[in-house]
Amino acid sequence: MANKELAEFLAHSVELESEAKERYEELADAMAQHHNDQVAQFFLRMAQEVSHHLAEVSGLAKGMELPQLRAWEFNWPETESPEAASYEALHYRMSLRQAMTLALESERAAESYYRQVADGSDDAETVRIAGQFADEERSHAAELECMLLELPENGANLREDDDEPHMPE
Repeated sequence: MANKELAEFLAHSVELESEAKERYEELADAMAQHHNDQVAQFFLRMAQEVSHHLAEVSGLAKGMELPQLRAWEFNWPETESPEAASYEALHYRMSLRQAMTLALESERAAESYYRQVADGSDDAETVRIAGQFADEERSHAAELECMLLELPENGANLREDDDEPHMPE
């Protein structure tokens, strides 16, 4: 293979964007099931945006033989890929502000990952592409930051359930 480092980076990038898209779709479905339509629509929009980046990454990888990495062979900073939104932060009554904040954290994590790859690579093409991806993620984060400025603060009773839990007697 002509550029093994670039191929491995692109394999990681395809996985990162694929997992992010899948996670946003899962979150959108969960929110829709709980009739939290505004948040569901936001997560669907994020999945569509990630799809565009996935298409870009896949286009760059076209014609290259990417390594077929197993789940444990991916070199992520944490357990999951950086852009996969956290399940732990999810709540069926989360606000649009909370959803955007969750997405912002994911965009920043992806930017940090790509920047780390760019800074740590000796391959000029990997440095260039990883830097470009980091800049794109930073741009997405900046858009979310602007959108967050337009939203009202969360209310004090946001996660308060209307119904008492059903407990066995």
